[in-house]
Amino acid sequence: MKFITFTRIFLHFLPFSVGITALAIFEKNWTFELKKVEVNSSHPELLNMMDFKAERVGRGLHALSGKIVLNFDINEGDSNELEVQLFRSAKNMQDFRILPLKIYRTHLFNILNTFYKDAAMANFKNCSNLPQFKNFFEPPLKSDTYYMDRCLFDESGFPNYVVEGFYKVMVRGYGPAEWTMVLISQIETIF
Repeated sequence: MKFITFTRIFLHFLPFSVGITALAIFEKNWTFELKKVEVNSSHPELLNMMDFKAERVGRGLHALSGKIVLNFDINEGDSNELEVQLFRSAKNMQDFRILPLKIYRTHLFNILNTFYKDAAMANFKNCSNLPQFKNFFEPPLKSDTYYMDRCLFDESGFPNYVVEGFYKVMVRGYGPAEWTMVLISQIETIF
């Protein structure tokens, strides 16, 4: 009896005591809904983000659409950098608090060769003309119009345990044009 009670208490507080990575042995306990997308560019004549939207495409399926008109080449070692910050709100899409998860400001190619390649590239393979590569991205990123047409997010690389609430991912870009992209999602627990 004491063992069963201890086990229940331990499993209840496990996420808080040992972190999310220890929960990989458990099944995913949440659903994801992309609620809102906001974009902005300081110089739309150089980098313009248009028609971005989150849309429901089926039960439990949410997609991202939009296009980026890039009117200059991005080369290795230039000033094109970005950073990513994560925020959470327990109850609504307004009272966000910053989380300690961050991708520090670095060159775009570092992001392409790590986070993009490992966590996002596969999501864009069949619905966009965003870069696809095997080992490393080969510069430059050419001036072009890059589109996303109802791109779905595969959640298989996400942790099995995520605290319920609203999450805001803010991507800030630097260079000839400074830009932001804000994605707001809702995570709900399933049983």
